[in-house]
Amino acid sequence: MIKPCRMILIGALVTAQVQAADSKDQHPLRQSFVEHYSTAVTAPGNISESTHQLLSAYPLYPYLEYRLLSASLDSQSPEIINDFLERNADTPLHGRILFAWARHTGEQGHWDAFDSAWQQIQRPSTELRCLNGRSLLEQDRLTAAWNEARELWTVGHSQPDLCDPLFDAWLQSENFRSSDALQRYRAALISGRSGLSTYVKRFITDPADLAEADRILSLYQNPGLLLSEPDRLKPGADSAPVLLEMVVKRLARQDLEAALRLWIRERSRFEFSPEKQAELTNYLGVWFAKRFPNTEGQNLLAELDPKHEHSELTGWRIRLALSEKKWDEVLYLIAKLPESERQSDRWRYWKAIAQQAVGQENTALLATLAQERSFYGFMAAQILGREYSLNNQPAQLDSNQLEALSTTPAFTRIRELLALERFSDARSEWNLATAEMSPEQIHLAAHLVNRWGWHHQGIRGAISSRQWDDMTLRFPNPYPELFQLHASNRDISPSWALAITRQESAFWMGAKSRVGARGLMQLMPATARATARRHGITLGGLSDLSEPNTNIQLGTAYLSEVFERFNGNKVYATAAYNAGPGRVSQWLDARGKLPLDIWIETIPFDETRNYVQNVLSFRVIYERLNDQNVTLFSEQEFSTLALNSKD
Repeated sequence: MIKPCRMILIGALVTAQVQAADSKDQHPLRQSFVEHYSTAVTAPGNISESTHQLLSAYPLYPYLEYRLLSASLDSQSPEIINDFLERNADTPLHGRILFAWARHTGEQGHWDAFDSAWQQIQRPSTELRCLNGRSLLEQDRLTAAWNEARELWTVGHSQPDLCDPLFDAWLQSENFRSSDALQRYRAALISGRSGLSTYVKRFITDPADLAEADRILSLYQNPGLLLSEPDRLKPGADSAPVLLEMVVKRLARQDLEAALRLWIRERSRFEFSPEKQAELTNYLGVWFAKRFPNTEGQNLLAELDPKHEHSELTGWRIRLALSEKKWDEVLYLIAKLPESERQSDRWRYWKAIAQQAVGQENTALLATLAQERSFYGFMAAQILGREYSLNNQPAQLDSNQLEALSTTPAFTRIRELLALERFSDARSEWNLATAEMSPEQIHLAAHLVNRWGWHHQGIRGAISSRQWDDMTLRFPNPYPELFQLHASNRDISPSWALAITRQESAFWMGAKSRVGARGLMQLMPATARATARRHGITLGGLSDLSEPNTNIQLGTAYLSEVFERFNGNKVYATAAYNAGPGRVSQWLDARGKLPLDIWIETIPFDETRNYVQNVLSFRVIYERLNDQNVTLFSEQEFSTLALNSKD
């Protein structure tokens, strides 16, 4: 453990020395930092004072200090913590140690120290709010303590165990009411947590509240009751709208059409905000539309939104008309969209196609659209036989400004964190460093980290600074040789595999999706193992998927498989890479005879539809950035577009 006097002494050295440190000359200190960081918790006494003084010149020395402090909070004083906070106010470590210290002192019942830390916290966690409630309780500030307890307890989900002492005291107080329990009971059922509701019901003691709880439970268990017995839910009560929402959503899982009819019948009886009514109408209507209902079902959608007030739902009604090639209805519905929606590339494209389908020549609209860098603009350009417009505006960078930024403490730390592959810490540093930057400064910073190989953050920086036309920053190619080698070996386009990667991970090797897909090309472990077996590719363990060569080799092999499975159609294969081959086969069985552009437009998964459009567009962008000839669709694919269809 670092002694207090040493901590303060070394801290003073850091401020003076870290700014003079050049990341390009950090290798010896970097190695020492790594070695001592790994033993800071298990053997802190092995770090000598001379080592501390040496490492104080290293940009990441505060991270070693933080590790030592957070592992020894029991023996630290407020003075030591405050000294660290003051010296590291411009780093993410400030918030981390403040939260850790607040939680530690609260758990230990050191309420003066907790209150001091609490006053500095802007967005407290639930655990800290519970500790604050306990602190208020210890200070005999009961009104404030009970208010905190009520707000934390009356929610539809479980809370951390750290809240239990506050809750126990409140539940036994005269401030707690049966109506509080009813509020949580209702919230639990609305959230679908019936187990929690069973626990909460023991605290409902008022007979009227118990009767209300039973009524709510009956609606929860049998939402269809409201269809035949509307009096089970009456307007007027504050909770009536949220209970109707619960009933409609639960009924939708059992019988979506019945839920639509119930919502149409009941929504005018209850006071919903325009925003909430729009949310539920779109929620139910779009869900129903994605089932491609028959004429009767489409009439129900018209009844749901007779005035075309909900643009998302209107968009899906247009898609249904497209799927049946009802071109007059397509034009009618597009005209009902808000002006901002009508002017989107999507609906300008379909307006032009529909107009030509009904005999209204409108190449001018397509010509205007062909000037846009978008999926629809690229389709229009190919239809008209024109060059694709990238509208590329390379950044004019000031080398002096780049150098100055690179030597600031935050970006010196970011560069070292990248060298150590501590990407999460680097992202935290980036977020804090850019929080007060202008868009121009963020753009400069994005180019800086892109040059350091942090392409993922460069892309995000381009987005946050709204530099849509900086194609070099937005579309890097960190591994050209690997994509060329492995894609060519599988007889697929390297730029297609590159576009898949750009969409999947934006070149973040540490990417891991919520379902477990890993690495550059976001391979599921089971898919990676099976692909490796089929193609004789060495895959030692899942950690290998974070290695570019292995990931790209496996990803291109799998992409070639789905390409072959769907007879060389890039559109279907791209959709399969995202949604799975089985699901795409189902969509083809249901709607595979549609023109290709209509098939893409009517993909029922929003994520997959956007994915396909992005990947196809990104492939064009990469090819054009390399001055290569390219078409959005192959000749065979192009022949199946709506404008080229025979029927």
